[in-house]
Amino acid sequence: MLQLNLANLTARRQLLVYVALPVAYIVTGRLGLLLAVPPGYATLAFLPAGIAVTATYVAGATALPGAFLGSFLLNLWIGYAAGHDLTHVLAALVIAAGSMMQAAIGGAALRRTIGYPVPFEKPSDILRYFLLAPVLCVTSATLSLGGLWALGVVKLPDLPLNWAMWWLGDTLGVLVALPLMIWLADEP
Repeated sequence: MLQLNLANLTARRQLLVYVALPVAYIVTGRLGLLLAVPPGYATLAFLPAGIAVTATYVAGATALPGAFLGSFLLNLWIGYAAGHDLTHVLAALVIAAGSMMQAAIGGAALRRTIGYPVPFEKPSDILRYFLLAPVLCVTSATLSLGGLWALGVVKLPDLPLNWAMWWLGDTLGVLVALPLMIWLADEP
């Protein structure tokens, strides 16, 4: 009986990580990118960043493939709207790698500095979370836009605005989505 319950728990977790995470990433990402600045990859509020960091914070490294897949498919969709060439496929891969790295670093950093599970009841935990989130979100903005610039998708004069929007969007996404996702998952 215990083995059956463990198998059900494992199957449920795999379904969440490999199906629900990419779907949530794509749906919330597409909605957030309706407010994007040209060329369409950076937005003011990007909940998928928070969803991916939360998934890695809760589930560990097993969530990384789901975060990569969700980001890749979302950015392939965005790139497809801009054109149907190899550059946009490479751009989607670069962004997915940057997003996955941010989720990996974010989840690990939160576990190390705040701990898991964490009730967010102590003011010091909440303060560390609010101070750490903007630092973590430098990752995807820097790696992804560096790659997009190298591919010629973003021009040099557009980098500062796109970087600021990307960083701010990811930061707001992490600050909003992590507590919401933990509450929805009924985590402590």
